[in-house]
Amino acid sequence: MKFKNYNFNFIGKRKIWFIISSAIIAVGIVGFIIQGGFNLGIDFLGGSLIEVEFERDVDVAEVRSVMNDIGLGNAILQKTESNRFIIRTRARELGTPISTGGKKEILNSLDEKIGLLTKVPLQDRIVDAGFSKQITKNALIAIGISIIGILIYIWIRFELRFGAAAILALVHDVLVTLGVYAILQREINTATIAAILTIIGYSLNDTIVVFDRIRENTPRAGKLGYSKVVNDSINITLTRSINTSLTTMIPVILLLILGTTVLKDFALALTIGIITGTYSSIFFASPVLVAWNNKFPRYKK
Repeated sequence: MKFKNYNFNFIGKRKIWFIISSAIIAVGIVGFIIQGGFNLGIDFLGGSLIEVEFERDVDVAEVRSVMNDIGLGNAILQKTESNRFIIRTRARELGTPISTGGKKEILNSLDEKIGLLTKVPLQDRIVDAGFSKQITKNALIAIGISIIGILIYIWIRFELRFGAAAILALVHDVLVTLGVYAILQREINTATIAAILTIIGYSLNDTIVVFDRIRENTPRAGKLGYSKVVNDSINITLTRSINTSLTTMIPVILLLILGTTVLKDFALALTIGIITGTYSSIFFASPVLVAWNNKFPRYKK
């Protein structure tokens, strides 16, 4: 088989890629610390959520003033459109989700002082604190089982070193995504977890395509050297990786622009994940594989 297409030296510059990845993750960690943690939604904290629509354009200060007047100054306000707001009250701050009477007080006050288009909320949700703990537990279990299953699958199909490199790439992608969410203080909810699981699957698929070509070309490692084989394999699959990412990004970006609030949150995580997943399969997973082989040589020139 002849190596052609591109001839970029991805592996020779692997230290640069490792530094870039480490810097991005470090920025996310710093953002997490500065912002005081993640902006967890009521799915994880328990609480209440209502979305209201005003008769005119409204700014956050106006809505905050009304919430302060009724003793709910700690409520989380999210402006979704010029005249639409999502109002969240978290159970950890109130001790319990807000009652039906409390919601009526919010709606009446907003209508009286600002003016609502309708007193019927566009969204109206309540999540008990105990139920939110169960959601958190199930989300962590789902991610843990996914990672373990992926490691076993790649170990069987390829080798342990391939599985370890793939898992490190997945951890890289998840950390980058969570870092962006921490910096932007975008809400993390069940849709975000679904998006992260989707990212894991997408990133793994891209990584396996590269790994499969590396495995196919590994018999040439004795002649060319393992670094050369891996680098050539990345170049051969580069067009496929770019085309797949671009075609996947088109509908996701449309969701990010035109979707509802929930869909936009989901699409944001997917957008970050597709970008970092494509990056990690080329610039992180394969270089990790070479670094592992250099540390514990199996394929030599």
